[in-house]
This record gives sequence, C-alpha cells and structure tokens, in this order.
Amino acid sequence: MQRVFKSRYHPKGRPPGLVYTQALVKPIGACMAPLMIGATVAVLQEERVWGYLVWGLPSALLIATLWTHFRLSSIAAEIHIRPGQVAVRSIQDVLLGRPIDWSPLHNVKASPDEVELSVGWTTHICRRADWTNYKTLGDAAQQAIQAQRHSSSPAP
Repeated sequence: MQRVFKSRYHPKGRPPGLVYTQALVKPIGACMAPLMIGATVAVLQEERVWGYLVWGLPSALLIATLWTHFRLSSIAAEIHIRPGQVAVRSIQDVLLGRPIDWSPLHNVKASPDEVELSVGWTTHICRRADWTNYKTLGDAAQQAIQAQRHSSSPAP
C-alpha cells in the first residue's frame, strides 16, 4: 500500500511559472541589495555607475536564478511511502511531472519535532512545521521499515 504525504511547499496545482516567480522574489532581493548599495555609494562619491548596470545587474539576476533553481530542486514537496521503499519528490519534480523514483528505505528515526528517513545514501529530514500530516508520516515510515525488516527476515 502506497501513501503520499505533501509538504507545505507543495505547488498544489499552481502553474509552474507562478511557483517559480514567487520563489525568485527573495533571491533577487538578496542579490540586488549589495548591488544597489554599491551603486549608491558610487553615486555619492561621484564615480561611474555604468559597471554596476553592465556587469552587476546581469550577474545578480543570474545568481538569483541559479539559487532559485537549486532551491526548487532540493526542497521536498512530496514523500511517497510503501513497504521498504520511499520516493522523495522535489518541488521541481512535481511541477515538471517527473515519474516517481523509488529508493530503498534503510532507517527511520522519529522524534517529536522531526523524522529522519535514510534513503539510499541520503538522509531526508522532515520537520514537523513543514509537513501537515507529520504524525502520520512518521507512523507510515516506521511501518514501512518494519514491513521491510519483517519480509527480509529468514523463515523458520
């Protein structure tokens, strides 16, 4: 039996352009702030600002775009769980409709505030604040690992 859990970052049917644009706002602000400060200082010192426009603006936009692309591809939006296996899909995977990629579930550590899923060579940390069905997620992960251990134990 497969169970699907969605994080608070899940696009929930919103258009990819809208999700990407909303994710791009903060990185643009963070990359443009130093550029604007530098340009302001240059103006106050009666220096040329041309370099900030020619080199700084495109560089800031490129960095913000790459930053956004990385964040959308690394933040978990969905976790699919079935006995012994887990599939973690990023925001970008969901937006692009990529197929589910199942990986073996090696270990589960649950605490009141987070669940750690050891999947392949990666550990995914699911924090309570990010998952609406946090308790159910932890229980399903524990059941999946127990089902795997039970099915792999030798028969008497």
